[in-house]
Amino acid sequence: MTIRTRLIVYVSLFLAMVGFGITVPVLPFLARELGAGPIEVSLLVSLFALAQFVSGPVWGSLSDRFGRKKLLVAGLLGYSLSFFLSGLSRTVVALVMSRTLGGLLSASIFPSSQALIADLTDLRARGPAMAAMGAWINLGFLFGPALGGLLSPLGYEFTLFSAGAVVVATAAIAAACLPDAGAAALTGRAEAGSRDAGPGPELVPGRASAWPRLSDLIRVARSPIAPYLSLTFAVSLTGSGLTALLVYFVIDRFGGTPSDAGLIFATIGLTGALVQGFLTGRLITGLGERRVVLAGALATTAGLLALVPAASLGPVIAATVLIGLGMSTTRPALTSAVSCLTPLPQGLTMGVQSSLDSLGRTTGPVLCGWVYGFGLTLPFWMSAATMVVFTAVAGRWSAPRREVDAPPTRPAPGSNGALLRR
Repeated sequence: MTIRTRLIVYVSLFLAMVGFGITVPVLPFLARELGAGPIEVSLLVSLFALAQFVSGPVWGSLSDRFGRKKLLVAGLLGYSLSFFLSGLSRTVVALVMSRTLGGLLSASIFPSSQALIADLTDLRARGPAMAAMGAWINLGFLFGPALGGLLSPLGYEFTLFSAGAVVVATAAIAAACLPDAGAAALTGRAEAGSRDAGPGPELVPGRASAWPRLSDLIRVARSPIAPYLSLTFAVSLTGSGLTALLVYFVIDRFGGTPSDAGLIFATIGLTGALVQGFLTGRLITGLGERRVVLAGALATTAGLLALVPAASLGPVIAATVLIGLGMSTTRPALTSAVSCLTPLPQGLTMGVQSSLDSLGRTTGPVLCGWVYGFGLTLPFWMSAATMVVFTAVAGRWSAPRREVDAPPTRPAPGSNGALLRR
């Protein structure tokens, strides 16, 4: 049942990302057709991410109370509604509001899914399971935009309605195939907790707090997961800024074409799927989350610096492969580390991490876009400096005080021993 449930979660996320990816080629053109200027187009991205930032911890906490399945299905249905409303939009304001609503309602998808995977895996399997989740997400985003490009000649409405239909079908699959049990029924007791904090609290559906409390957030800030949450924000800021500006850089630096841009992003997606599908889980098992996080962050930084002198398509692709390698190892390791060391319920924890990820996606494009106006390569320098600072702080902050030279070992399944002591 556990393997079957994990596969259903992975397929659900794959289809959800296909639905999202379908809209990528058409939303900017629809916004332009409705008369949107640069500010309105940027709002489509930033307000969506800002809405997820605000609502992520709430949805995660609600999944602790009512169970993962209900919140995952509700998020998928809300997400599909936003696509239908976008297709029906006849003004820029309506389009922006539909995307904002989509951010609010879809923010439960990733915390619920990540918390469910955490519920279903012991500490030994947590990292590989999170890496597999990332691989399915990358595959969805790889296929989605291509499908959207094929559907776009049939009209923007048809393409957006198709995306909504895909996500509705995903919700139906999740509703029919996922177990009804809440988090506590799946695990009996939360596996969350660090070596010093001890086991996490009981997860009893209907009794957990529906809203994150200030004391919970303070506890998170003082816990072993704090450095990994801060690096989550930095990675998200860097990745979103790169996504927003890479096409402009290619055009301005060497006259790149839309085909060049498509090849670059396809390379990033394919790299992510391959690395997370075949490499990241093995690295986490062999080296531990902390070492993989730090190595992946350094690889990302090297890739950003490699973009600075790039003056043709080949070097840009090589640099983005390095960035994709770094981020595809860092992200699952961060999620696994946070999941294994948290002193709070899994849903709330994943909601907080998702919120910080959304905050990075909100600020990254704006900040990098502003810096880009002063120089083509300045965003890459800034992003690399951000990664260096946050990685150094996280590495020092998370450095184990004991057993620094101990060989990598895994605690027994179901225990709360720290994974990051290596």
